Amino acid sequence: MKKAINLLIILVTVVFVISCGSSSGGDVATLTFPVDDYAKTEFNTRVYAEEPFSVSLTLPNGWSVKKQEMVEDKFKLLSTFSKYNILNEDKVLVGIAGYNKYEVYEGAENEPAAIYNQIALGNDYHFDVRETYKVINETKTGATAVTEVYYSAAVNDGKEKHNKGIVSYNKDMLVYVAFEFDQDRITDEQLESVAKSIEIKR
Repeated sequence: MKKAINLLIILVTVVFVISCGSSSGGDVATLTFPVDDYAKTEFNTRVYAEEPFSVSLTLPNGWSVKKQEMVEDKFKLLSTFSKYNILNEDKVLVGIAGYNKYEVYEGAENEPAAIYNQIALGNDYHFDVRETYKVINETKTGATAVTEVYYSAAVNDGKEKHNKGIVSYNKDMLVYVAFEFDQDRITDEQLESVAKSIEIKR
């Protein structure tokens, strides 16, 4: 009887350890857009006049977000507003997030290149939603997808580069958020996990 009880305890312990080890975990973060008037000018007043909304997401364990207070050279080409820096468990800058508004074009209401045209149509830098757009989550109000972020040699010290990105839009609010990550700092599995967790709401 005693041996049976001990065996049962061992089995329960093993199952518990395996379960903990296989849990992906993560840290929930909430971003508010617009976060403040930083970078507001007479030319983008309409964007900053947007009624505040929130974006919730689950980041890898130990990662965090921080309101951007100065332009970061590492991700300076991302033309979104009210940006947040994304830091890993070592407080190293590994990504950035921002938002923008978009207009609906007849016949292209759900076309990624039309929705994300401000960040998708450049020659030397763009979110490659035409070739590498992979939908991770779709709802009645929009979709979230992962994509590559392309840098030509002209804007990256003579070498082409591909970072990893996430884009998500809400057609009721006509807003989208974009995330760019250092390609060497996040795995494809982590990227898709973050994308799957994103929720835009007001």
